[in-house]
Amino acid sequence: MSVLSWQFILFVGIVFILTAFANNKLRKLIILIANVFFVLTYGKPIHLIWLVLMIIYSYLMAYILRKSRTKELLIISIIPLVIGLAFFKYCGLFGFDNIIMPIGLSFYTFKIISYLYDLYKKKIKRISLIDYAVYVSFFPVITAGPINRAKSFVQQLNAPYAFSYNDAKNGAVLCAFGMFQKMVFADYLGMVCNNVFASEATGITLIFGVVLYAYYIYLDFDGYSNIAIGISQMLGFKIDRNFKTPYLAASIMQFWDRWHISLSSWLKDYIYIPLGGNRKGTLRKYVNIMIVFIISGIWHGSTWVFVFWGIGHGVVNIIENMIKKAFKGVNWPTMLKVIGMVMGIIVNFVIVSLLWIFFRSASMAEAFAIIKGMFAIDGLSIDYQMIGITIKELYWLMIIIAITIITDIMRNNTDMIAWLARRNFIIRWGVYIILIFVVLIFGVYGPGYDASDFIYAIF
Repeated sequence: MSVLSWQFILFVGIVFILTAFANNKLRKLIILIANVFFVLTYGKPIHLIWLVLMIIYSYLMAYILRKSRTKELLIISIIPLVIGLAFFKYCGLFGFDNIIMPIGLSFYTFKIISYLYDLYKKKIKRISLIDYAVYVSFFPVITAGPINRAKSFVQQLNAPYAFSYNDAKNGAVLCAFGMFQKMVFADYLGMVCNNVFASEATGITLIFGVVLYAYYIYLDFDGYSNIAIGISQMLGFKIDRNFKTPYLAASIMQFWDRWHISLSSWLKDYIYIPLGGNRKGTLRKYVNIMIVFIISGIWHGSTWVFVFWGIGHGVVNIIENMIKKAFKGVNWPTMLKVIGMVMGIIVNFVIVSLLWIFFRSASMAEAFAIIKGMFAIDGLSIDYQMIGITIKELYWLMIIIAITIITDIMRNNTDMIAWLARRNFIIRWGVYIILIFVVLIFGVYGPGYDASDFIYAIF
């Protein structure tokens, strides 16, 4: 069952109606059944079996850990989880090409680890098995996050529930915006990106393709996150934003505070800080930063390009820390601060986009060939015919990027859904109807279109 199919929309509608006026116990049961149904229809029975095994194993380990809170027991409880994740993600390197990774494994494994660690640190109390199962398998976020935390989720699960029209409406609108991002913007950018990298494009045309890919991966993943967060809100759960205008960041450090926030905060809380963070000297801090980004790279994929991608972000992060330390205490004039911020945003986008090349490429050789091709001298115009589009489609691509930048600037300090909710009836429904027609007319459809097309569903 594709996340963007009519079947999924109907499924969400049924779950919403059943839970809207149910008492807490029945609501939990309905959501748990919905989680099971989604995993079975999205994946295969073996995926549900593995998920159930992980829930039972980790819940038993949590019971033991609560009785004896030792670091050794925590490590012992986490090791099988990491081994299971590593096996499914990297078994292809050892000839096991027919083994399919269970859906959402990377995301719910991190959720389980965070629960065990928080229990060990006494940040959360042991919860009931049904609450734990609902948390780990929660269907809106299981395939590609966000990686929500147990404490907040379980508190909301057990709080007296009362149906909220505003939450339901705003959640549905956020879902619609997520589908718009995915089906109208991201999928079209993705199609053109594939054309660019499959062609013999060089120079400006190839640079344009790299920029398109940067916005493609952003719109694709932010679109999915908005769908997941919107569905959660419809069901009565508040899950924090996973993206906050990352391409307006003026540094790599800011970028990771704004990009895939649930993952970056998870890595900080459960890898960086336990390693010592910045508490054990400057050198150790830099080592910890590099470890975190290498782990991030390995988590995303099993090839060297992902490791290099992680190392690249780590190196830039460390350089920025050094520069920040060297100029600490300098009181820059306001004009220089503004100029520095604008230049920082441009330079940071260039660095992030260059590193995305490694993220996308199948090998280091392919990545460096793309970078080399970008510096070829072929004029200052985009060869739209080479990449299989018309001049009107080229303008449409530029409009997509412009709209994304403008809306990012607007929502950098404004909740756009809340802003729209405050407009009068005519404006609100005018926007809704326009978006629906745009999705129906310009949305990318076709044979084989399913939720696996979301980039992060494969991680």
